[in-house]
Amino acid sequence: MRGGVKSLAMVVGVNLALLLVAAIIIEVIFGRWFTSDPIDQLSVPRDQQVKVTAAGLYPGGGSFVYRRDHWGFRGGGVDPATIEILTLGGSTTNQLYLTEDSTWQAVAARALRAAGRPVVIGNAGIDGQSTVGTLTNLRAWLPHVPGLKPRLILVYTGINDTAVGGNVVDELKYSSIHKSIRQKSALMRFGATVSGILQAQKAKLNHQAIDFAATQWSGTPNGYDWAKAGLEPGTGPYRERLTAIVRHIQALGSRPVLVTQRRGDYRTTNDKVVGLSMPTDGPNGMDQYLALSRFNAATLEVCRETGATCLDLGAELDLGDGDFYDMVHTTPQGAEKIGRWLAERLGGLL
Repeated sequence: MRGGVKSLAMVVGVNLALLLVAAIIIEVIFGRWFTSDPIDQLSVPRDQQVKVTAAGLYPGGGSFVYRRDHWGFRGGGVDPATIEILTLGGSTTNQLYLTEDSTWQAVAARALRAAGRPVVIGNAGIDGQSTVGTLTNLRAWLPHVPGLKPRLILVYTGINDTAVGGNVVDELKYSSIHKSIRQKSALMRFGATVSGILQAQKAKLNHQAIDFAATQWSGTPNGYDWAKAGLEPGTGPYRERLTAIVRHIQALGSRPVLVTQRRGDYRTTNDKVVGLSMPTDGPNGMDQYLALSRFNAATLEVCRETGATCLDLGAELDLGDGDFYDMVHTTPQGAEKIGRWLAERLGGLL
């Protein structure tokens, strides 16, 4: 009996040793432990392919592969030197649950090509980012992408900054040793990819379909206290960050283009703005409209002060039924409108 236990222990020990050796070999070959690439020191999603499904979010939504290339841009990868317009922003720029060819970047590129102005538009959007993350992108990520010299850098901004407070979490720099190890380890990155597939399929993150036809609308805000919630009550810090963003873009030799935003939880009916009613103590659609309007106005002020180009999509583009699948994220129909609207204006800037 004792001999059998020893034999079993030896077999287990040998197998564990072989697994350890195999893991070390995999990490040495595929890990990022010895790289000098500064982008590897950031939590930028790179060399990523995740299967997601938009089923239930909007009509025709199905499964597709979401990709980030070697430099962290969305898609299968292009030579960074060919990118003429680079887009920065949060989830409304990334558009996780839209296929690559239905994002507003793809729509704008097709429209510009049809107008005789073929351009490559890069998508550097990362879910959750505000101008805090955009500043880190310009300081620590984009300058290290070889050959990247876009003529225009478009910042699609406003929505996420209304929710920026004292606990900002959209920096790209690692906040813990565990996160650094997770990014460098080949096995942990593989595990994170598998986990991401399962989470995306199960939870759709924060993207939840809303039946706007079955909701109630009101012209009265809840009077939400942003400051009490720990969020920025004013736009001063936002203007400072946005000004710094403009200066960084100019220092890279690109032209800054700031684009204001729209939400799906408010709309104009009979020349009157109404917002989605929310039976809670949180902000309703009118509260969100008033907050975003302040930030959009601040964006326009920064453009006037810095000489940057502003495109006031938030005020000029009419988005309504069928254009949003939740409070902020557009359907392919909404992205089509945004892309065509941008193409009409970007053509003159090229």
